[in-house]
Amino acid sequence: MSSPERQPQSESDAALDCYLASILDIAETVAGLCGEIGASCHDQLVRLRGRVAYRASVQTLEESRTALHSELIDFSNKARQYNNVLAEDVAKALALLAQSESAVAVRNEKYIERLARFVEQMEQVARSGDRALAAGQAVELRGFVESMEQDGRDANAHLQAKLAEFQDKLREVEFLASIDPLTGVPNRREFDRQLAARVAANREFCILLFDLNTFQRVNYDHGHLCGDEILKQLGNRLSNQVRPRDFVCRWGGDEFVVILECSIANAEVRAEEIARLLSGAYKVVVEGQETTVNIGVSFGVSERGAGETAEQVFQRADEGMYRHKPPRF
Repeated sequence: MSSPERQPQSESDAALDCYLASILDIAETVAGLCGEIGASCHDQLVRLRGRVAYRASVQTLEESRTALHSELIDFSNKARQYNNVLAEDVAKALALLAQSESAVAVRNEKYIERLARFVEQMEQVARSGDRALAAGQAVELRGFVESMEQDGRDANAHLQAKLAEFQDKLREVEFLASIDPLTGVPNRREFDRQLAARVAANREFCILLFDLNTFQRVNYDHGHLCGDEILKQLGNRLSNQVRPRDFVCRWGGDEFVVILECSIANAEVRAEEIARLLSGAYKVVVEGQETTVNIGVSFGVSERGAGETAEQVFQRADEGMYRHKPPRF
């Protein structure tokens, strides 16, 4: 039977676990924002969490609170600058379009004036009956028309090149916003988009949810750099086990999700195969030292039923995954 003196310590441990989990949740959230800025903040928060977990004294907790506040303020400022730059790029693209449209309008007005003068001159030549003068006017008119066409092509080519440049920047920002910076696979935001699209299209699909068993123990025993390397390797292994039309993402922490377009029977078979391939030994090199870590993987599978929402089908996969997890001691 536990002594009364141990109860406060147990409550402290629970509070510490909640605090550490909150730091990790914040890290995972910012990781999906603002590309490299979010990834950098994520790494700093993970290191902060590691320091607190290693030595959770009153002083360390107070220092971590200050460091956490400072890190989030820094992230907020950098994210604001990042968004401002993006907004400026969009504004430049719109200004370029407006400028080009204005330039085209001015150029067209000059062309119309010039053509009107040509028409007037041609009418005068026609009345005079001077064929030589008429031939000269025709040559001049042909040259003007060719020059007008070339100006239009050049202006359009310049505009298209500038727009392509801005579109490339926007696509890069959109891509970075959909990728998990640690593993390189899509993130939770992209998963939500992919899932919603399949539900809207009423397509047949199954969700496979994978979770690493006792992964916190890996971070405590071997450090977060080791844990991060395992997550990278696992993401790569998982990506190699699906077809191009299927989808893999890191849901968050040590959880990964797969969307398979198949029946529930096939999905259950594939989930067992994939879990077996993901489980086992991972060789990790951190700061020149090689470590072998054995990882177990639990999984849950669900098939979208008629009229089911994205949240409902995911919830069933989550419940199935926890039924497969080994008991914690």
